[in-house]
Amino acid sequence: MQLPSNNVMIPMPSEITLPCDGLKPEGFWVITVGQEVGVFFHWADVAERTNYVSGNVQKSYPSFQEALDVYTVKYNEGRVQAVPIPGGPFWPSPASPSSSSNSDELWSQVDDVSETMTHCDISY
Repeated sequence: MQLPSNNVMIPMPSEITLPCDGLKPEGFWVITVGQEVGVFFHWADVAERTNYVSGNVQKSYPSFQEALDVYTVKYNEGRVQAVPIPGGPFWPSPASPSSSSNSDELWSQVDDVSETMTHCDISY
């Protein structure tokens, strides 16, 4: 996946596949500008990802292959843009560092402060 500056995922064409067996698609929609982009198989999913997005771009195609081909061309041209609404369901959550790295970072800062304080002349 490609990560734009706002850490939103843009799937590479090779990552897009048909839905799992048993899930029948209603159609094949390409979203190239929306809260989430890619090829989608149900209108409700398309609407959720494009409503309230100014300048959204979505179009239906008669087959999965045609939809994927169009997405691939737009992807290669750099014309795919994920624009999630801040705080919405497609807004990326911040990466949470592990607790051990938080602890290591804290002790590193304590060491830095201790080192700085040893070089300070605090006489009144």
